[in-house]
Amino acid sequence: MIRLAGFGVWCAIVACGRSGGVPDDQLGGLVMESKPGAKIDVDLAGRDPAELSRALAVPHASVIAALGPHAASVDTRTIVDEGGKQVSELSDHAAIEIGDAGGFHAVYSNSADYGREAIFAGGKLYLRPKYQRWHGRAPESPDEPGTLRDQYFAAIAATWDLVAPGAELTDRGAIQIAGRPGRKIEVKLAPTPRENPRESVSQRRWREGRTIGSLAGEVILDAEHGVPLKVLLTGSVAFSRDGRRFVMKLGVDATVISVGATAITAPPEAEVVATPERLREVDERDFLLRDIAPSIRKNPDGTAVPPVPPPIDGSAKPPDKQRDADQPRDADKQRDMDRKRDKDRKRDADKQPDATPRPEDKP
Repeated sequence: MIRLAGFGVWCAIVACGRSGGVPDDQLGGLVMESKPGAKIDVDLAGRDPAELSRALAVPHASVIAALGPHAASVDTRTIVDEGGKQVSELSDHAAIEIGDAGGFHAVYSNSADYGREAIFAGGKLYLRPKYQRWHGRAPESPDEPGTLRDQYFAAIAATWDLVAPGAELTDRGAIQIAGRPGRKIEVKLAPTPRENPRESVSQRRWREGRTIGSLAGEVILDAEHGVPLKVLLTGSVAFSRDGRRFVMKLGVDATVISVGATAITAPPEAEVVATPERLREVDERDFLLRDIAPSIRKNPDGTAVPPVPPPIDGSAKPPDKQRDADQPRDADKQRDMDRKRDKDRKRDADKQPDATPRPEDKP
């Protein structure tokens, strides 16, 4: 029970959902296309938490662009206490292997016995929940494989975002990691934490009153590109929700294990089940947000697929096309009914007594 509760608390606290009325710029790629940021200033990141925040928030795609194919792991642990009593706990592990031509293999598991796995090989996605068989299909859009891959790397930014207002940084100079030249930055609790940023999403308003109680660790950035090579942080955050006071103890240990391509292969065919390649949710999203947000579904050349009304009642045709397709069928049905009615009338007429006198009836 504690593990399951921990999973719920972690989802609610670190990655809380969105609500109505949220500005477009707070919804990431849902309604606004992401744009690449300026290059990370490694010297500045060694003393300015805001620049270090930019470095730790980069998507995994930026790490791949900087380092090329590599292998990395991300481990996190979160414990929530109330009044000195533990109410939830969750630890998780993610491993990512990057191959050539954009291929990757990623695995996620946690202490609540939940997990998932993804492979992108030969232009095809293979996905499966823990203990289940693989589902193989083509990507819904050119960006889908990268978006899925980046999710396995997201815990670094989520953890840092909680403790960043209380961070004090010290540049500890050059260091080598995974064969790459890096810059080591010591992280500790600042004597006077900065003011927490304002939150525009209602589910995150509790963050505005949080207090960073402890913070220690180190971050190693790639000296050339400023992407994270290693992140080791522990800390505690006190906060209130629904009139209750909690203390969250958290930690993250992420590292680039090696640099170089890993052979990425599709799972055995016997372990793969067929998966429909057309997701109704994608059609609905693109149609409802037409002229408001960029379309998710893309053509092979990267251009947007024009949104169409989503199918209804499991049909593969949009409503207007479905009506057109049904019209000939309705006409045939009407003709059949007319023919049947004519036959019934003729049969009824044959059953009526004949009014013409038969020979034997004449006197």
